[in-house]
Amino acid sequence: MKMPDALFVPGNSWLHRLDPRVKLAFAVMATVALLSVENGWVFLSCLALCHAMLLAARVPLARLLGAWRMMLPITLMILLLWPFFTPVERAAAWRFGPLALSWESVQGGVAAALRVNALAFAFLVWLFSTDQPALVLGFRQLGLPYTWGVTLAITLRYIPTLYSTLERVLDAQRARGLVTAHTNPLRAARAYLPALVPVLIQALRTADTLSRALEARAFNAPNRQHTNRRQLHFRATDALALALIALAFGGVVGARVAGWV
Repeated sequence: MKMPDALFVPGNSWLHRLDPRVKLAFAVMATVALLSVENGWVFLSCLALCHAMLLAARVPLARLLGAWRMMLPITLMILLLWPFFTPVERAAAWRFGPLALSWESVQGGVAAALRVNALAFAFLVWLFSTDQPALVLGFRQLGLPYTWGVTLAITLRYIPTLYSTLERVLDAQRARGLVTAHTNPLRAARAYLPALVPVLIQALRTADTLSRALEARAFNAPNRQHTNRRQLHFRATDALALALIALAFGGVVGARVAGWV
């Protein structure tokens, strides 16, 4: 499974033109709202809204499917394990020795999986439509340290790079007889250990090279002023979008306080 070289999807849609601070506000407010409620329909609605926004912004369907493939392992793990570790308050529908299952615990597992995916896609709305310069500039104009934005941008850039390195190492070792397809999860995890050593070495080498490059450019030097050719301008459409986001956030929190969700 190939990971794209960067999360950002180039485009000129309404979502791409939206101020990155507004998109960050959407991700943060969605996170707070999703963590404050326990209603699966709210999670499903947020997930559907994120997909509608990304599709309206002409993000390729292949990128959305790729994101779902990346989320598939943790989604399956939640669906399979959550019901068994949830206390059964009513009569159990199934019993497997000391483990008990009920419809409520299964519904709780589905809701938890929907919540995790909704959280992920809320941030993907921001990351898929915001390039790295705008991301860093958005952090700066929010009054946050310049280093925070640069650190996040570098992290987002090098996660796909390290994943591609892992794929290349695995392909090379499979060509030399390494077997990674095991039905036993422990054996499958152990089979990946030989590939982690070269990936770790490459990660350390990349970090050293990057630190030297930043040091050569006097990154984070005292009394240094950072300037940007590109400037952000908060427009009327940004204000309208922020107002709608705040209204939806207030509605969800208000419904939670009232006990409706």
